Amino acid sequence: MSRRRPLSTRSVRFAALLAAGMVAMANPGAAHNPIFTPGPHVVYGGGLEVTIGYTRDRARGAGDRETGQEVELEFEYGLTADWTAELELPFVTKDLNDDGSSGLGDIVLRSRYRFLRLDTPGVQRAAAVLGQVKLPTGDDGRTPRLGSGSTDFVGGLLYGHESRRWYYNLAARYRLNTEGAGGLEKGDRQFLDIVGGVRPALTGYLEPDTVVFLELNWENAGRDRLNGAAVADTGGWELFLSPGIFATYRNVALRTGVQIPIAHGLDGAQPESAYRFKFEIKYTF
Repeated sequence: MSRRRPLSTRSVRFAALLAAGMVAMANPGAAHNPIFTPGPHVVYGGGLEVTIGYTRDRARGAGDRETGQEVELEFEYGLTADWTAELELPFVTKDLNDDGSSGLGDIVLRSRYRFLRLDTPGVQRAAAVLGQVKLPTGDDGRTPRLGSGSTDFVGGLLYGHESRRWYYNLAARYRLNTEGAGGLEKGDRQFLDIVGGVRPALTGYLEPDTVVFLELNWENAGRDRLNGAAVADTGGWELFLSPGIFATYRNVALRTGVQIPIAHGLDGAQPESAYRFKFEIKYTF
């Protein structure tokens, strides 16, 4: 009768690491979307994620100083294991050359469908499509305007690669703007994002977890049109380098980051972005 050879210490360690990686990939709380780039990860079927966020941005140039602040309340519900519905309620404060206004901004309805998920030991690859509608609920008759005055649509394709140590994300989106009140139609926008991330310390299943991201975000806008005629000093592109941190502990997550402009090609004389800051607290039920 043959005797079974005992497992070596190296084999035991490898098996433990493999199991930990599989558990982390299966845990909904282990999925980390980047800060400024939409990712393919979704809330589990029947799950509810509530987010309270704060954003601040500033632009200056061409004789103008613009500052925007926004407090967001967002709800994300898992319709199925791969499909979510999202509602975003923004409360906006804007300042243009010391003239300010505040109130409800444009409400956003969003849905994300993950059509691909490939799990291998310690690695998850996922892809999703994104659809979004922005409603003209913000007051566009005030100065500065709190909303666009138009119903706008966003479609996108999202990809993510997540391992125990490394993260990679790609996203491409197109925003179709329609004509708003007064005959003004903002130029359509395109977004391209490339993201890398790293988990500095490999923690256990119930321990605090942190991922550090570095994003490259490109935005391009077409010319605005007023009653069908192109508006001068509108349109062009900007490129941002965006460091950020995503920290989780069980059902609670904190996300924060800043977008720093590194290049631009704006048409005519326009205010240039100085920075964009974001901070969010998430809780998953």
